[in-house]
Amino acid sequence: MPVFQIPYGKTSLDLNIPPGHWGELLSPLPGKSSPRPPDFQSSFKNPLDSPALEAFLEGCRSLLILVNDETRPTPTGRVLEALWPRIAELNFTVLVATGTHRAGRPQSLERLFSPLWPQIRERVCFHDSRQEGGMIFLGTTFRGTRVLLNSRIMMADRVLAIGSVEPHYFAGYTGGRKLIVPGIAAYSTIVANHSLALEPGSQPLRLLGNPVHEDLMEALQYLTMPPIFSIQLVLTPDHEVAGVYAGSLLKSFLAATRQADEVFTVPFREKSDILVSVALPPMDLDLYQSQKPIEHGKLALKEDGILILVMPCLQGAGPAEFQELLSRTGDFDQARLLLNQPYRLGFHRVSRNLRFVADGGAIWGVTELDPDFLSHTFLRPRTSLQKAVDEALAVKGPGARVNILLNASLCVPKQGTQRPLGVGPPAFGEAG
Repeated sequence: MPVFQIPYGKTSLDLNIPPGHWGELLSPLPGKSSPRPPDFQSSFKNPLDSPALEAFLEGCRSLLILVNDETRPTPTGRVLEALWPRIAELNFTVLVATGTHRAGRPQSLERLFSPLWPQIRERVCFHDSRQEGGMIFLGTTFRGTRVLLNSRIMMADRVLAIGSVEPHYFAGYTGGRKLIVPGIAAYSTIVANHSLALEPGSQPLRLLGNPVHEDLMEALQYLTMPPIFSIQLVLTPDHEVAGVYAGSLLKSFLAATRQADEVFTVPFREKSDILVSVALPPMDLDLYQSQKPIEHGKLALKEDGILILVMPCLQGAGPAEFQELLSRTGDFDQARLLLNQPYRLGFHRVSRNLRFVADGGAIWGVTELDPDFLSHTFLRPRTSLQKAVDEALAVKGPGARVNILLNASLCVPKQGTQRPLGVGPPAFGEAG
């Protein structure tokens, strides 16, 4: 009987799958996303559709550097280290594009900006989406999103945007335009854009016909100044650099999405009755990030299946508004009313789950969160992963199959592509 070591924060959990119940371990095919040394300098000198970085920065009086926050795996410090000879003497500010997330904690910032944290710590600031009074209004999109952005971007002479591109469960992909909205946008702008996640076209790996993405692109068109030089990375699921794309925000993003599609899709044969969806650091910090592993996991799970979320959530459940909304989903009659109420931020994170539960599915959670809190949500707490799987097998019966989706915040199951003969469950994660 295989014993899998399932990653759980900085440790792991043992999981026994009884004979006859094993399905598939969903992870990228060997060699599909082999890392190579990142060629930052070549990308800076030969961008896709803009002047080389040296020419872009020539005469720069004030530089704004936009970066992801700690919830993204982007190796920001490595990129800044490669940029350092060109920016060290410039008047620059680093703005962390937090969106609605909170400012980073000291230990997280050291990791995020290593090895340059001592040199730049006095130049780092955080976007606060709630401070709308000092933001700049640029226009209103066709779908009604009023675009308000952090005024720092309008005061800069040049902008460097550093991000990474991975699948996103309703925007198609992260990265690129998301550094602007929601990254440095007003709370009301983010709410308006994210409300489009309730529409059917808002799916992972999809841009054409995706209303969230199309609204983001229209919002970006209002930002005509200052010039932006974009550096977008594609990482492997193990967070090694697989590709570097530089140029305009749009071209670098689109080029990165093509490689991200290859890197992060994982083949599987059949949907299972039970799916263990495993979130890995740093995207396992709070429950607000749980929708990615849940949505991705449901793609390889039957409609009436049981999804077991494995996610420590050591920073808690997330924003207070999200917690309040989530706590109203435990009573199904009350939850039904939520489906017909005006959109609130985070609602897209629960509405899809409510519909999944209404159709006969179930979502259980193995986390460090307060079980009493979770018991008042659609996500039912379980004290251990092994007990959760054993209970799910008892519910689903003798023929039930268990799939495991590793790195579920990033990896997107794609049915219809089988593993080559001889390629079974990868050695990663097996204890014996």
